[in-house]
Amino acid sequence: ACGLRWVCGGGREPYAVEAMTLFDYRTDHLAADPAWEADAVARPSFVYAMPQGPQPDGSSRVFFEETSLVGRGARRLSFAELKRRCLRRLDHLGIQVVEGSLAEEEYCYIPMGGALPDPTQRIIPVGGAANTVHPATGYQLCRLLASSSILVAAVTEQLRRGDAFTPDAAAAAAHAALWPRRLRLQRDFQVFGGEFLLRQPVDNLRGFFAAFFQLEQPLWSGFLAGWTTLPGNERHEEWDRRLGFGLSIFVRFPPQVAASLAYYAVLFSAEYGPALLKSIFTPVFDFRREPELLPSQRRVRASTVYVVGDLEAKREALEMLRSTTAKESAPSPQVALLGEAVQ
Repeated sequence: ACGLRWVCGGGREPYAVEAMTLFDYRTDHLAADPAWEADAVARPSFVYAMPQGPQPDGSSRVFFEETSLVGRGARRLSFAELKRRCLRRLDHLGIQVVEGSLAEEEYCYIPMGGALPDPTQRIIPVGGAANTVHPATGYQLCRLLASSSILVAAVTEQLRRGDAFTPDAAAAAAHAALWPRRLRLQRDFQVFGGEFLLRQPVDNLRGFFAAFFQLEQPLWSGFLAGWTTLPGNERHEEWDRRLGFGLSIFVRFPPQVAASLAYYAVLFSAEYGPALLKSIFTPVFDFRREPELLPSQRRVRASTVYVVGDLEAKREALEMLRSTTAKESAPSPQVALLGEAVQ
């Protein structure tokens, strides 16, 4: 994603100054360049506009972020391309940006999906290290806060064992509390959602989100949260609730989106096994429930679902950081570490 915070003059249509706009997937701003528009259809990006209050002269400060919801491999969009699209969109809409008012320029890369933490290690992961990032939305902060209390409770219980306390047992208890089977099943459903969205052209994404936001607010917001104790999650944490959610949105899809989802469900299951089916038909699989997989077996099964990360995005970010470092100051330690990681 590429975010820009500007002061805007009188022309801010179609973005309301009193509310945030999310998922503007329009591509008409690129119609004058057929090749560019075709690329935006095949590799979609959307903008969200977040007003941050009026200025004394009647202008408004607004944060615009051009975002690729999920991108990988050939569908990855560079930070430079996202910025180019954002600037073209604002120009096409006639949004009056006050010259010299750029107050913030943000570039964001969020790894989504991937394997869960190794539950045999002593190190107890938190937040992104624990892979609490929502694999279909990229949201993480509230999930971090909610999971932290779960980890604290598990470790506290172990500390109260006094002389019987062992670090290995405490770490194992924390891992078990963070990712119990019930939550892993819910996450499998979310991973499928993220992988499906990754493969869709812009028309399908418009149809998907039009149907998504037709659902009642606690249902769609519960999916966006998608973590124990967060509001609305009770509508998704059990298999029958996930099945009901899936059916509710499926019947609202335009035909081409419904067909694409059904087709990809078959492809996903053929490639990654019955993870999706287990998440929505859990009792069928529990009837002949196999022994719980060993941690090493779970890692192998998950190893092919988006675990490498986007090295090209990291290399691009590294070059941007290096190029913007003031000549009179030394690069931060984080830049050096990133350089070592992506070589």
